[in-house]
Amino acid sequence: MNTDFPSLATTTGLIVVVALSLQALLAAVSLLVLVKTPTQRVQFGRKWPWVLIILVANTIGPILFLAVGRRPAPVADTAAQAPANVASTVQGLYGSEPGATGAQR
Repeated sequence: MNTDFPSLATTTGLIVVVALSLQALLAAVSLLVLVKTPTQRVQFGRKWPWVLIILVANTIGPILFLAVGRRPAPVADTAAQAPANVASTVQGLYGSEPGATGAQR
């Protein structure tokens, strides 16, 4: 197929340039996210398969990595640190003993 780019319509050429630019931007963002993601959070346990997927599978590769290529970050359990009752909550917030009033200072 011998395509002469000046013979393409201006609209078609613009669409091709925009699509290629978006594809390059998506690949660059995906590679940047991959570099910043710790290896423990990457599916397959290694980063090099994702580099190949991002670069070879043009538009689908970066989307696939961003959608399913990373595991969620672990979240600390804060429910175990919740106060047992109202008195401990008041003491934690205000640092005074429960039942003490401002007049007793």
